[in-house]
Amino acid sequence: MIHILDEIVLPPGHLPTVLDLLESQYLPGAAARGLALLERWVSPPVALEDAPNTLWLLWQVADAPAYYTMRASIDAPALAFWSTVNTLCDTRRRHVMADATHGLSRREEQCNAA
Repeated sequence: MIHILDEIVLPPGHLPTVLDLLESQYLPGAAARGLALLERWVSPPVALEDAPNTLWLLWQVADAPAYYTMRASIDAPALAFWSTVNTLCDTRRRHVMADATHGLSRREEQCNAA
């Protein structure tokens, strides 16, 4: 299992807009790309007038080949979502993670398995 954690730092007042865009532009096609949204978190858990909120989105894909398939199959609404988010956020980072107790295979092996 591969987990993807998006960390999106938003200026005050932008969280509702990004969540609406997530629902309308990104989520409708996510499942078809093999991507499942597991959790949505915000920190701090209150809206402040003078400080940003960080939105954390935890996603899951089946395995490394599914991750690369998901990336290759991104569609126009998903691209539009990330483009808009980039104009609204202060910073954005994506963390792609796997269980550390399993051995890591080489990327070429994963790509050839797909």
